[in-house]
Amino acid sequence: MSILNKFTNGSKKFYFFLILLSAVNSIVYSTLLVFINKIIVEKHLFFKGYDWILFFGILSFSFVIKRLFQNYIINLTQTVLLDMELSILNSIGQANYTSFEKLGQQKIYSAIGDTRIVGQIPDIIVNVINSCVLIICALGYLFWVSIIGGVIITGLMGLLLCLYLYKNRGIENELNKLRDLQNDYYKYLIDLLDGFKELKMSLKRNSTIYNKFLKNNRIEGKLLGVSSSVKYMNNELIGNYSWFIILGITLFALPNIDKVSSEQVTSLVITILYLMAPIATLISIVPLYTRVKVAFTRIQQLEDMLLTQVKSEATDKEITLNEAEFKTLKLVDVMYEYYDTHKEKFFVVGPINLEIVKGELIFVTGGNGSGKSTFINLLTGLYEPSEGHIYFNGEKITKDLYPGYRDKISAIFTSNYLFNANYDSFSLDQSNQKLKEFIDKLKMNNVLQFVEGENFISNDLSKGQQKRLAMIYALMEEREILILDEWAAEQDPQFRDYFYSVLLPHFKDLGKTMLLVTHDDYYFSFCDRTIKFDFGKIVADTNIVRDRREGVQLENGKSVFNS
Repeated sequence: MSILNKFTNGSKKFYFFLILLSAVNSIVYSTLLVFINKIIVEKHLFFKGYDWILFFGILSFSFVIKRLFQNYIINLTQTVLLDMELSILNSIGQANYTSFEKLGQQKIYSAIGDTRIVGQIPDIIVNVINSCVLIICALGYLFWVSIIGGVIITGLMGLLLCLYLYKNRGIENELNKLRDLQNDYYKYLIDLLDGFKELKMSLKRNSTIYNKFLKNNRIEGKLLGVSSSVKYMNNELIGNYSWFIILGITLFALPNIDKVSSEQVTSLVITILYLMAPIATLISIVPLYTRVKVAFTRIQQLEDMLLTQVKSEATDKEITLNEAEFKTLKLVDVMYEYYDTHKEKFFVVGPINLEIVKGELIFVTGGNGSGKSTFINLLTGLYEPSEGHIYFNGEKITKDLYPGYRDKISAIFTSNYLFNANYDSFSLDQSNQKLKEFIDKLKMNNVLQFVEGENFISNDLSKGQQKRLAMIYALMEEREILILDEWAAEQDPQFRDYFYSVLLPHFKDLGKTMLLVTHDDYYFSFCDRTIKFDFGKIVADTNIVRDRREGVQLENGKSVFNS
């Protein structure tokens, strides 16, 4: 879709207003041009001494029409910008997690920033229309004054314009490179801010991100910026001094042609001077338009990338799973395949065959890179299987059911994020008895700060406390399945013991079916079953037999630890 199409979709009256403005300006500028030339050669259009009335009347009429049109185009532009921003945000909201991971935050930040650049369209449209009408009227007058003079001057202008546009093509390529550098800059900046603690733990890492990545990126950006700006400057200088060349030819060459009189030369010079302002405006618009074009293209590319994935989601459809009480969750031959940039398969998780029944408490173990995280993403519905299917209460989860499926599960991930607003619309009031009960169970009575009048609890907490607050929110969702990814890792030893020995049994009493990724094998006595991953596969799925005197035993009687 072109930039102009965005505006025509925003208002059916767009072309009507463009034609109206062009017609009015044509009449106004043509009249003014003829009027000025006649006054200079002492020829009056109407009654002598009253020409000023016509002059200021025309100016007043032009001012009113232009102001009305500018108001209209500004309102239309803001509407289009709103639509563009909402379109980007809506596409992100509907995209699946896999496509979001591939896209990267930096491209989204850049695209949202680009919408502000596209917001300069009103100035471009108004100035282009006014300048083009002025130029057309002036060129028409040139030919009316002298056909030979008009041909020579128009020919020179056309030649110089072609030279200008040719040189501008190279500048557009450099702006695209600058845009790529900006994407990389945002990526490195996110690493600097989000990974600040890790950077401080390594002199080499801290030095490398600054000197090799951030600094080099900004230096390269500076060089490209200087190069493109110098090219713009050269183009503008050529454009400006071209007028003096045209004036010189008009003053010194045209009088030597018998068919061009001195009076005609005077009119031609006045017309050329009249042309300088609108053409200078058009020249100054070219770099601005180039930036807008690059920004608009990047926005379209982002939307196209997201749209290819959005089709697989159904967040706008009220498609939900059967509301019956949860009984079983089954994975049948589920696989997830990872591909490199050359689309070569380099790691596979699965096939996974697993059944989880209501009320189970399952611990998931395995080393780094064993496939645990991918398994959690598959189980929570963030990843869709490359092969195989998931069944909820016997119902196969198809693409359009995934949003409803995810609504059945509460999950707290390793890198859990607490939002800065209450998007779930929970009743976070201290009078909420259920909330008070959860706060008490999580031992957060004297820790949480309720933000008055905002229905919100402050996130200004330690990492372990943030995980506890996330648990409170997860419990308030009142979903039957709870998935925790190394939740206890950031808790102190006393609370970790309390979590396994008191909270997990309490959650079971609440009817929760729980699956925990954990390395705390000391607490295996509190789970019903352990699942171990290695090389992307389940290598052990074991029921636990509890014996408090002998310790935890596997189903076959082999002791895991002795108390």
